Amino acid sequence: MARGFTVQDVEIEGFKGFASSQSVDFKGRHVFLLGGNGNGKSSIVEAVRWGLFGSAFRRNEIVKNQHYSGDCIVTVKLMRDGQLWTLRRELNLGTGSTSEATLTDQNGKIHRIREIMPLLDSVDAGEGTHIIFAPQSAPLSKQPEDLEPFERTVFNYLGLTHPQALLSNIRDFLEDQTGVEHELDEQLADSRKALDGQILEEQTRRNHIQNAPPWPGGRTPSIASSEQKAHRFIEGVTGNPLASNFQGLSLDALIEVAEQTLRERLDQNAGTLEEEKIELAVARERLANVRDIQAQIVTQRSMIQNTQAKMETQFAGVTSVDLRENLAAAKHEATTESIKGRIVRDAIDLIDRDASENFPCPICDAHHDKQTLESALKSAANQSADPINSKVTRLESQLHECEELENLLNGQEEHLRLLTDKAVIVTSLVSDEDKNTLDATNDIDHLIEVYYKKESVIAAQLEDQETWAASEQAELNRLKEEGRFHRIQTRLSNLQSNRTELQRVIEAYNSLVAFGESVRTIRGVVDAQLSERLAQEIPRVSDILSRSFSALTQHPWYDRLTISEATLPNLELRVASSQDPSSREDPTGVLNGQAESALKLVPYFAFGQTDDAPTEVYLVMLDDPTRALDTEHTRILLESLQELGQNVQLIVASQETERFQEMIPAVFDLESYVIIEPTGWSPVGGPNLNVKYG
Repeated sequence: MARGFTVQDVEIEGFKGFASSQSVDFKGRHVFLLGGNGNGKSSIVEAVRWGLFGSAFRRNEIVKNQHYSGDCIVTVKLMRDGQLWTLRRELNLGTGSTSEATLTDQNGKIHRIREIMPLLDSVDAGEGTHIIFAPQSAPLSKQPEDLEPFERTVFNYLGLTHPQALLSNIRDFLEDQTGVEHELDEQLADSRKALDGQILEEQTRRNHIQNAPPWPGGRTPSIASSEQKAHRFIEGVTGNPLASNFQGLSLDALIEVAEQTLRERLDQNAGTLEEEKIELAVARERLANVRDIQAQIVTQRSMIQNTQAKMETQFAGVTSVDLRENLAAAKHEATTESIKGRIVRDAIDLIDRDASENFPCPICDAHHDKQTLESALKSAANQSADPINSKVTRLESQLHECEELENLLNGQEEHLRLLTDKAVIVTSLVSDEDKNTLDATNDIDHLIEVYYKKESVIAAQLEDQETWAASEQAELNRLKEEGRFHRIQTRLSNLQSNRTELQRVIEAYNSLVAFGESVRTIRGVVDAQLSERLAQEIPRVSDILSRSFSALTQHPWYDRLTISEATLPNLELRVASSQDPSSREDPTGVLNGQAESALKLVPYFAFGQTDDAPTEVYLVMLDDPTRALDTEHTRILLESLQELGQNVQLIVASQETERFQEMIPAVFDLESYVIIEPTGWSPVGGPNLNVKYG
């Protein structure tokens, strides 16, 4: 049996098919797990492997029993050199397969697993098959991930795992190296292009300024001289020495101060003159209003005098009242005459109606001579009323004209009163100084002219101010252009420094590429040396593989295994026939199912039984290795396992219960094995374990 660790006992709780805590005592023997699918055989195999290594067989595999509310725990008791060790592994909550493990010696002291098992390793030999061993050389920090289980086994047997791992790691490194080189090359090219573009852009801007320099002379000013210009500009605008809080400012900050100072000065000067100009215009407008009102008053008074003179000329002091009385008397007289005429005409008509000579008076009843009376009446009737009517018409016309003139005079006098009131209001707005001047000179036109002249003076001052402002703004613009030039110079200097730094990076990149080429050369050397060594070992390895393959399969034609030299250092397994050595075929193309199943086990049987094997194999776990094997090949497999079991501990799971029950006692010593039959599995209780010791 193995000189290393052997599994004595396994306690499984909440792991995969185990819904409760159960303990299986192996007694350090070979273990045969027999029974149909779904009863828990594989759960026991996987529990041992998980307890040792703490990783699920498949990625994202759930190892905790979903029907069990307790923790997922596997405890493996191991024996070595008469000392009992207890390995306990517990699944972390909320994870799929991450776990924590403790290794306790027989005295109860806890150790780190790698301190006690520094060389422990595992090789998967296909699904459900695991070879657990301790290599003689130090374990690799990272096993090659591109090797098949067959290749790992052969390289381990030949002691070439480290060279192959080195080659694999070099390949991985060069793959990363090539990717990094391409990525860096693109990044450096983009950076260089962007940097050169920025430098060219800044140089173009600088040349544009230098072609029409804002500074006098041909000598480019320094930043210090530009700062002095800014100092002088600020002092010239303010009229005062530069304030202490402006000392030590950068050129850009000084230019901002200069711009703000000029703006404030222009606003202040323009504001004062504009205010004065507005005040003069207001005073002048007020005097002009007074003058206009006074002129209107004079004109209105003249109009009133003209109207009064016209009334005196036309009516000689007769008013409309007098004319209205005269008109009423004339109208009364005209009415009286009209009545008299009507009476005369009626009397004549009455006389004409009476035929007698003596006509009685209709009023006094006295008799009058008809002819005499008629003659007198006709004489009275012939008198005209025109003079009286003409007098009425004349008086009516005179009254109308007089009323119009009186109304005109009243309107003119009312307008004069309004103008007088307005003159009082307008005059009140005039300043006391202007009133006193008018009282002294009584020459409002002269005073208005004085204001016009003052406004002209201020307008001239504003025009001069604009000229001064334009001159100062031009100087400030030149100063700002100098500041822009210095900023461009600074950016160019920084960009040049960046380009120098980029050149260093490019040189480092070139060194990296050169290093990659050196590693590629090393890869070629390692590849050649490893291939050469493998080519030397292939005949011996092929013989060992062929013996195991022939013993396991007893194939009538294909009885040899060999490794193709064309694909070295990659190991490609081929089958051949001793009757036709020149013919080599892909195993999957010529072997039947049971031969292919046996083929997977060949390396481990072959190298586990050789006297010069550099690997001490301690534990071989096989899950259903007899799949597709007939009875004869199953017997051959058990015989090979018995031979292998002299050096290692076996844990074998199979559905071939009847075959194994019959063959195991005939092949193995009774005290070397234990048969466990998981039966009656249920989600609540897990499997029932029927344990039989030989």
